[in-house]
Amino acid sequence: QRTLHIKQKHYGQDHVEVASTLGNLANVLRHQGDYDQAKVLYQRTLHINQKHYGQDHVEVASTLDNLVDVLRHQGDYDQAKELCQRTINIKQKHYDQDHVQVAFPLNNLANVLWHQKDYDQAKVHFERALHILKEHFGQYHIELITTLRNLGRVLGILRCYSEAEKILCWQLSIQ
Repeated sequence: QRTLHIKQKHYGQDHVEVASTLGNLANVLRHQGDYDQAKVLYQRTLHINQKHYGQDHVEVASTLDNLVDVLRHQGDYDQAKELCQRTINIKQKHYDQDHVQVAFPLNNLANVLWHQKDYDQAKVHFERALHILKEHFGQYHIELITTLRNLGRVLGILRCYSEAEKILCWQLSIQ
């Protein structure tokens, strides 16, 4: 907070250096479970980043990713879903559809859909994220574990038991 105060005094309230510090402080609060205060700081960070970089910049997408996590923890799944889709669109414009940076918001969207009990769509997005991660990192990289576990759970809920077993065995082979 001291750093934030110094940067605000030096740069002004709406400078990207202030946004960076706000985002870092929000990250700490989010990891401590203070989602209400983290949300306020992420929203302020988002406002500054959009003003400085524009609506479709990857810095904006990064802030949106963090805000999605807070909204998901608060149970605001509709807003989280909307921001996930915006993040995916930004990253697909900046990178391409199968870039590893697209896989992370796809996972976030799949998690939101899971919480909304839209298991069919969650499956689609987990599978797409897994494909991208596998292409980027390889079949037995630790980055695949969470996506494999979540996909396996969704497949179990959808009663695709043999598919779920294959996916979960794949996950276990990595650990």
